[in-house]
Amino acid sequence: METNQKAKVGIGYGNNRIECVRKAFAALGGIQQWVKPGHKVLLKPNIMAAQGGAQITHIDTLKGLYLLCKEAGAKEVWVGENSVCGMSPRIQMGIIGYDRALEDIGMKVIFFDEEDWVYRFRGENYCLKDIHIPKSLVDADVWITVPVAKTHEACLTTLGLKNSHGILPDEDKARHHRGRPFGNSSLWEKFVDIYAISKPHLCVTDMFHAMEGQGPAFGDIVEMRLVVASADSVACDATVEALMGFENLECPLTKIAHKRGLGIGDMNQIQVVGENLLQHRRHFKRALWHPDSDRPYYGIRILAGDVCHGGCQMIVRYLIDLSHILFKKMERELGPIYILVGDNPPPPPEKAFILVFGDCAIYSTWHYQYRQRPKLIGPWWKPRKGYIDVQGCVPVQLEWIRSMAHLVEGYDPMVSLGDAVSVVEADQVTFAEGISLEKNPRRWNFDREWARKYAREIQESKPPRYIYAANESIKGQILRKTDPEVDRILREAGVEPE
Repeated sequence: METNQKAKVGIGYGNNRIECVRKAFAALGGIQQWVKPGHKVLLKPNIMAAQGGAQITHIDTLKGLYLLCKEAGAKEVWVGENSVCGMSPRIQMGIIGYDRALEDIGMKVIFFDEEDWVYRFRGENYCLKDIHIPKSLVDADVWITVPVAKTHEACLTTLGLKNSHGILPDEDKARHHRGRPFGNSSLWEKFVDIYAISKPHLCVTDMFHAMEGQGPAFGDIVEMRLVVASADSVACDATVEALMGFENLECPLTKIAHKRGLGIGDMNQIQVVGENLLQHRRHFKRALWHPDSDRPYYGIRILAGDVCHGGCQMIVRYLIDLSHILFKKMERELGPIYILVGDNPPPPPEKAFILVFGDCAIYSTWHYQYRQRPKLIGPWWKPRKGYIDVQGCVPVQLEWIRSMAHLVEGYDPMVSLGDAVSVVEADQVTFAEGISLEKNPRRWNFDREWARKYAREIQESKPPRYIYAANESIKGQILRKTDPEVDRILREAGVEPE
């Protein structure tokens, strides 16, 4: 994207986040340029799960924005989120008291997964041409994305562009969540597609405490004492990435959005106001796929084939980082669980617990001896096969927890895992009512009846005629209107094709 016009980004530095927010917008000329008297303002933080620290947007950052918006005359300020797939934002916020703290300040908390959905389409997009967005996003006069600055294994960083993933329902989140560009399916392009359909009016990045290393959940905190703000989310992300020590246009989401003309990602075309960027620039440790030799991981062994960085690789990386907390005792007593991931992973040793993770691994390991002659493991009162398949592309983020607990059932209670998650398989899994889980294993949540309502509301928001069949989860192929297979699947679902 070549332009003579520069994007303007404000950097605020201070002793607390509220002070930083004020200084960032003072440098930009005031929030009243966007927020007018009587406006309804929606803040979208990053609350990926019930975690504190630099994993999630700090409440004081939202409070700083709330105070500025009210001073500008805003009628209402809302905070909305849809957490990681399968995790209810109401439950996640409730665990840490986030929702109550926001309400005490004066904000209204909105759980996107409990709202009506509004269908949006953009034919120019690369892979995710249609999405559903929450009604509150449509009703708001101004919406502001409020990410926290973190490194990310699949995208190098997770900032404003990535934060828009949390406005989607889980069905839409599951689509194209991989890092393979063939078949018009790409994790990086997907995130930019979401931004192209629904651009926030402002991006305000919480960088008071940022995260380096194994982000976005298990990294180390870096104290920056900064807030970065702009009306151009691409420019805001580019500036934060420069502060994190990344090279100009190094990070894929910023580079793609800049190239597609959706914002300015080239630092040569960005005017930074407020703080001097070079005085605060740090070199953040990157998120790594394979663990380094100085930090061994426990309880699991990874046997990887050709694995896409945006899907199974990213989730297995979470397992590696989680092992430091959960699996050390299990390995000492039971030995490791061997996780096969990607296309054609190496075969595991005999007499081992085996977890086959993701469709690529499942469909390329049919010839292995453990499948042809499955041995029985477990206690004498409950013998079973010594391996478990975790289906999907990517698998449901929480299903691997139940799978690992099942593998060692009778050996080890796995209390820290089994009691940590309650995931109930729902009947309704696609936009079309009645498509069975086996045909599209997409929809998981805590409440079966709620999930049925969720699917009906998405269907009623006028989705496209095509649906995403099971083979889309493997090869990224879309069943389009002209494909007769669409009519067959719709009829099986009880929907008469047009």
